[in-house]
Amino acid sequence: MEPRPSAAVLTPLSPSRHWGAAHASRRRPPRALLLAAAGGAAVAAVLLLGGRPAQAFADALDRIFSAQPGWALAAVGFELVSITGYSLLLWHVAGRGSSRIDLRTSYQVTLAGAAATRLLPTGGMGGVALTLWTLQRAGHRGRAAVRTLLTFLVILYGVFFAAILTVGVLLITHTAPGHGPVAFEALGIFAGAAVIVSALTLGIRRLRSPAAAPAPAMPGAGRLARLRGHSGVMGEAVADALRLARRPDARLLGAPVWWGFDIAALWAAFHAFGAPPPFAVLVLAYFVGQLANTIPLPGSVSGGLVGVLVAFGTPVDMALAAVLAYRALAVWTPVAPGAVALAGLRRSVKRWTAEDAAGAAPAAAPVAETPPAEPVEPARPDRRPATSIARCACSGSSTATRRRSAASSGSSPTCARAWPPITASA
Repeated sequence: MEPRPSAAVLTPLSPSRHWGAAHASRRRPPRALLLAAAGGAAVAAVLLLGGRPAQAFADALDRIFSAQPGWALAAVGFELVSITGYSLLLWHVAGRGSSRIDLRTSYQVTLAGAAATRLLPTGGMGGVALTLWTLQRAGHRGRAAVRTLLTFLVILYGVFFAAILTVGVLLITHTAPGHGPVAFEALGIFAGAAVIVSALTLGIRRLRSPAAAPAPAMPGAGRLARLRGHSGVMGEAVADALRLARRPDARLLGAPVWWGFDIAALWAAFHAFGAPPPFAVLVLAYFVGQLANTIPLPGSVSGGLVGVLVAFGTPVDMALAAVLAYRALAVWTPVAPGAVALAGLRRSVKRWTAEDAAGAAPAAAPVAETPPAEPVEPARPDRRPATSIARCACSGSSTATRRRSAASSGSSPTCARAWPPITASA
């Protein structure tokens, strides 16, 4: 009798269960879709808060299609100048420790990093990761690479927070034109002052006592030890930035050029659609939008920009049109050059790796052993008796000699007037 199949074999798998097992991942909404939906919700919220959402969006589209192309081209030019400033600063800071970081390499890193930073909502971490990778391949190893990168960021964002602090003070004291919620002005003042004071405290402490820098935290250390290690590296970076600031170099202007000409691109975008808002309001909105970029959601920069501009009295359609045009130019201008720059950067890194391998090959090659020398027999001493040759002084002949053995008694020669003997071997 044949064994009866088990119930598990007889029970067929239902089509719904089979489809669910095979396509469970398809039923889950992808993360990109969720992020896009969140970004759309943020833009919709801005429109709703601004009032007349449908009409505002239609007016923004109408403004976009009627934009002045001359100002759009000016915005593209401002973006390219901004990228050049970033490259100059990176060359100045990172080129001190490696001759491989020249202007060409710095420009490649900047273009590729700008494309990664502006395409991805990573708060600037895309470009930072690419820069750190390049520094490590160029010769900055371990802690030195992190310290160099932090020094660069301290200088770059020192200008950022100094600007947002200055603009916040100008607006809250009504020194500069523009009126809006005090919360935004206070945010600029608080953020700028807190970051600047904290950084200067760490840097000045490190300058006064350079030997007191805490050691890096070991793996498995507690939070307090890790925090002390991180603060030590940051303090060293701030101290390095202060030392660089004491030595004037034209490339240090790359930091204000980077931020200033990016703001100029936003200003040109407003001119393409009409009159821009007051300059202080534009600067505050720009920096608040950059702070919003730390939120990992698509459209965070645009939402922050539009929100601040509308809060300070800019028409919704004008703000939407200018910000969308600016973001399109800022995002897509470095994309094509960034792809070319990334390919060139990869070739450079490949060449550096080959050079490092070639330089390490002779040191790692085994040293040929020298064969032992054949033993040399010691010279046998000459046991023949030494002889003394004395020339007779009275014979008048230079060839009159007399030989006598050195082993004989020390009697004088036959002739008492003989010259002193000359000892020689036979």
